[in-house]
Amino acid sequence: MAYFKITPNKDGKLQARIQVSGKDINTGKNRLFVKTVKNVNNLTEAKFRKFVEKESIAFEEDVKQAYKDHTEVLRTKVLTFPELMQEWKASVKANYSINYYSRICDLEKSFMLFLEQRKLVNKPISEITVRDIQMYLNSFTGYGYAIPTAKIIKPLPEKVSFRELDRQKIITRCSSYRMNAQGCNILKETAIKICEYYNLNYNDYFEDVTQTKPYSYETIKGKRRMLRTLFNEAVRYEWITKNPVCATKIGAGNNNSCLIPVGEKEVFSIAEAKQFLQAINAIPDYDQNKRVCIKLALLCGLRSAEIYGLKWDDIDFENKVVKIRRNRLYDPSVGYYEKEPKTKTSKREVPMPADLINELQAYKNWFRLAIPDFDEHPEDFYIASNLRREPLYYQAVSKWLKKIENEMGFKNVSAHGLRHTYCSILLAQNVPIQTVSKYMGHSDSTITLQVYSHFIPDTQEKAVSAINSIID
Repeated sequence: MAYFKITPNKDGKLQARIQVSGKDINTGKNRLFVKTVKNVNNLTEAKFRKFVEKESIAFEEDVKQAYKDHTEVLRTKVLTFPELMQEWKASVKANYSINYYSRICDLEKSFMLFLEQRKLVNKPISEITVRDIQMYLNSFTGYGYAIPTAKIIKPLPEKVSFRELDRQKIITRCSSYRMNAQGCNILKETAIKICEYYNLNYNDYFEDVTQTKPYSYETIKGKRRMLRTLFNEAVRYEWITKNPVCATKIGAGNNNSCLIPVGEKEVFSIAEAKQFLQAINAIPDYDQNKRVCIKLALLCGLRSAEIYGLKWDDIDFENKVVKIRRNRLYDPSVGYYEKEPKTKTSKREVPMPADLINELQAYKNWFRLAIPDFDEHPEDFYIASNLRREPLYYQAVSKWLKKIENEMGFKNVSAHGLRHTYCSILLAQNVPIQTVSKYMGHSDSTITLQVYSHFIPDTQEKAVSAINSIID
């Protein structure tokens, strides 16, 4: 007999949960079949109840007929992990970034292999337990993953053109420079593609080597987050009542937070930043594109992808602000692409100091020298460009920065570390936390506090003084 219960959902709309007792087609044992009916036509409660009564009778007949015909009840079938993953991947591909979709594909491969080993790959997703997922996550702890690598044992023939390989998207132009050196290691997959393109014998020029790279704590947390999102879909479909991923843990203690405070070694102090800026200003004019990109990170706190995505119409000289509208990213599967900034609040306007404004005006004239109609289409040109006014390679700024720091004797602060430096300097100068959070593009000022609070000057004396003012 069918049983149903009508309740309002979180939006206040009526929905019904129907339960029917029937026999499992595989075991012959009694089990409950469940179906959810939503009030999509906004019927009154009385009319919706009559509609649910008819659906309950029809559903009960479907369950009986399914057992008689020995077929699945499609409307109540709990999908397997591969089936649910295919549905979810389609949604991710349509609504999320290419990089996130690529990580989902990597997760699918590794988790599918794990399920095959435990003979769960063809089982309903409801049979995957907390322990199964915990064991999967534990398999990454303390171990690394092997990277199939090829070592160059003799110079490649002259017919191998790195420019051509770049055009064919086999290897980037910047990555190819180190391949002139014997003993260099590259990905085996890339080496095979080079040999196939130029009809070379792989064993004549390369030999196999294996490199192992450990999984970082953040990588494992990322896999857990993606699995949690996937199993939330199963909860939403009411195939499971609880998400098993939520009960898993990574590491010991309560360390499951991605907001890690920035260390002082990762940033320049105010004195170091002054010295570093002086060194950057000493870079010759023929490398002014390097000066501009590094200053955008240090003086405006921009992320690398935001710098690569800046175009000339994003610079507002009149209001003295730089407008952050897009990121420019790279993924091996598709190459370079643009996307919306990291969060809604990452779309922002950041004020430019006079030094940077003067730098950008001179840099703009440098563009005009090579492009006569530049002022007619400034939106067509990226600010982060090479000497040919072409968009930069996605790791160019990081490599420039590391080389400059090593040559000039500065500590190694990354490109993202310059963004941290910008934030720490603002806080050290008592700029209000809400203002700093706005310019950093953080979704909430609490994020700024959690990551950078130790850079805020000690205000204990000011607090005591304020209270003393009311004491006689």
